[in-house]
Amino acid sequence: MDRDRLKDIQTADLAESQVNEDFVHWLKTKGPSYLLVIMVVIVGYLFYIRYQSSQAQRQGEAWVAYAEARVSGLPTSFEDIATSYSEIGALRPLGLLGAADGYLKSVLLNQTLGSDANSTDSLTQEDRTFYLQKADALYAKVVADDDNTTASTLFAVGGLSGRAAVAEANGDIDSARKYYETVITRVGDQYPALASQAQSRIVSLDSLAAAVVLPTEDEVTARNNQVLKRDPKSVDSDIDSLVAPK
Repeated sequence: MDRDRLKDIQTADLAESQVNEDFVHWLKTKGPSYLLVIMVVIVGYLFYIRYQSSQAQRQGEAWVAYAEARVSGLPTSFEDIATSYSEIGALRPLGLLGAADGYLKSVLLNQTLGSDANSTDSLTQEDRTFYLQKADALYAKVVADDDNTTASTLFAVGGLSGRAAVAEANGDIDSARKYYETVITRVGDQYPALASQAQSRIVSLDSLAAAVVLPTEDEVTARNNQVLKRDPKSVDSDIDSLVAPK
């Protein structure tokens, strides 16, 4: 009995020894390759986690900066957003439109950028020209970025409508009409309300384009002379007849 048990133990020892030798051989021959693969996977996973965390942090910073730009309303703040965070979501078109709207709003309010709402300082002609040029250039960038997808439709319409507004401010009725017509084509059946709004603006442009004929200097002088030549007594008589008791 003891001999059989001893034999079993010896057999088990031999089998275990063989397993250990096979494992050691595997480690020597194939172990390093598998270990390298495992290490690469672990490092790649850790890098991905870190990248995701940094991206989430950057996106948070970007949207906070955009919110601050909306509070300040300064075009330069919006331009910084469009440049610094152009790869994040819709921040590039939002930044460009925000900056352009800021310049155009200053022209419409006839106030310098950053001035108080109650300020009486009006724009110089140089400021007005510069602001309109900046607004038009920024709107043009939004239009140029349009990839004709559904997602970019509203941004494209914003850029085209902005360029039309700048053209109106410059008295360029033909260019304004062209931009509004492009809006109608761009939205198609996707946003009928925007197409209708653009059509209404085109109709209003037609009335603005109608020539207003002003009297010449000679006509004004002749009209004034007619007024001066009127007999004041006859006028007084007419007034007395109206107010006299019957």
